[in-house]
Amino acid sequence: MRAFVFTGQGNEYSGMAKELYESNEYAKNFIDKLDINFNFKDVFVNESDLIHDTRYSQIGNFVISTILTKLLNDKGIYADVCAGLSLGEYTALCYSNAISIDDTISILENRSNIMYEALNGKNTGMYAIMFLNSKKLEKIVSEFDNVWIANYNSPDQVVIAGNNDELEKCSKKCLESGAKKVVKLDVIGAFHSGLLKEASNKLKEVLNKYNFNTPSLPIYYNYLGNKSNENIKELLVKQLYNSVRFEQSILSMINDGVDEFYVIGIGKSIDSFIRSIAIYNKLKLKVIHIEKLQDLEAINNE
Repeated sequence: MRAFVFTGQGNEYSGMAKELYESNEYAKNFIDKLDINFNFKDVFVNESDLIHDTRYSQIGNFVISTILTKLLNDKGIYADVCAGLSLGEYTALCYSNAISIDDTISILENRSNIMYEALNGKNTGMYAIMFLNSKKLEKIVSEFDNVWIANYNSPDQVVIAGNNDELEKCSKKCLESGAKKVVKLDVIGAFHSGLLKEASNKLKEVLNKYNFNTPSLPIYYNYLGNKSNENIKELLVKQLYNSVRFEQSILSMINDGVDEFYVIGIGKSIDSFIRSIAIYNKLKLKVIHIEKLQDLEAINNE
């Protein structure tokens, strides 16, 4: 079985849509016709300092992943199931026809502004904790009032989020408890933490304005770490301020028979997470990364 897994934000780089825009007619037309509240080309085709700003990066990542998926489908490659990391969950829902491209963009414009307003200028952040048992990490985190587990990414990496002062103390304790490395992430604030619970009410108001269809293929949701027929809107609201259970989602897909993963979008973090999960569980998985036109061309040469 084949899964499409869509990337989230955090791996942006200057000119990340330049090749697609200048070398592919479909991509150029798609981008030129975008109805959004900023100039996409100024931020993602040309060089810009705004690429990491969540108000822009959510749209940028969604657009690029959506274009790449269409080009992959044009080669006759389709998914049996799909998932996405955080923002990528919206791309998965769009791909599965649960919601249209235009509505997804509109929702993400609102979602990105809600997150920006809730976190910008606040003393919050995120740290990746490397090679520390998740149970041990959960115990350490429970000792802090304003630190949460944000992402269960792989056996090698769990991300924590919260107040920066408490994060520094928590990170130090993690190192003392056996973590091999701690990495401060370049984000505006504490995504997927309790600090966004109040903001989730605003997202709920936004989502209630849109109609969601039943997805045309199984979606594995961040909040659950599994597929579901539950209320999609409620799962998206909970995703905003709860842990992303990415490792659990991948394991659920594997248990359901998935052995081929196409990771679609910017950055190779997800590739490394899936490979780490495979190594830890002594599994053989096929992982294909689709980020550039040359990645699509390489498929023809296999």
